[in-house]
Amino acid sequence: MNPSEIDAERYIVGRRALIEAIEADTAIEKIFLAFGNDDAGPIAQIRSQASKANIQCAIMDRRKFQALEKQLGLAPNDAQGVIAIRPVKEPVTLETLLKGALESCADPIIIVLDGITDPHNLGAIARSAEGAGAYGMILPIKFSAPVTPVAVKASAGALEHLPVAKVPRVSEMLKQCKAEGWRIVGTAVPATSVYTDDIYSGPLIIVIGNEGEGLHPSVQAVCDVLVEIPMMGHVASLNASVAAGIVLFEARSRRVSPNRQR
Repeated sequence: MNPSEIDAERYIVGRRALIEAIEADTAIEKIFLAFGNDDAGPIAQIRSQASKANIQCAIMDRRKFQALEKQLGLAPNDAQGVIAIRPVKEPVTLETLLKGALESCADPIIIVLDGITDPHNLGAIARSAEGAGAYGMILPIKFSAPVTPVAVKASAGALEHLPVAKVPRVSEMLKQCKAEGWRIVGTAVPATSVYTDDIYSGPLIIVIGNEGEGLHPSVQAVCDVLVEIPMMGHVASLNASVAAGIVLFEARSRRVSPNRQR
């Protein structure tokens, strides 16, 4: 099997991500464990949880395991000796995501990524979003990192809990959401507000742009508010995932109820 023949989105890599996936009742076809793995700690937990969930665990020759890592675009040992294969996870529709969010609580939060092409950043943002109680994530079909094993691992399993919708054009989707009563807050420099301003009321969509180019102009034009994080040192900006985490938890701190939204 060569890299062009492998569907990377069908794989979950890393011990913590796999444990989270099993706990979230994710459909898993099979778990591969690299030969020679220590059966203590997380590996023992994975074996135990897999047995209870009737998921088969198989020992894979280390060379074959390393070849699979390479096919998935991972560095050696990135998978921590654990790779699981699952059925293709279809994105939810935008309508399903929005409806579910509004039914989850009075003032839900959704995160939208505009031009985030690094799977590590996608995963890290998903981790912050899930931790801050966001309901789901929206990605553009084009010009976005896919939900690969690298992204799932970087999310520490958060992508197993977050519904993800994909849309043709972020700006058009935001216009639709705005017309339906969602408040759109984007991150940009220069901005109209500081991230600590009281701007996070109501059903909320937070839009994070590409580190280099920021939000597309058409996306900026739809936003109700553009926020920035003041920098005190010599560096001009933050990593996109760090900025997303700061804004998400600021929005969460402004909510009346600290409870999680699902």
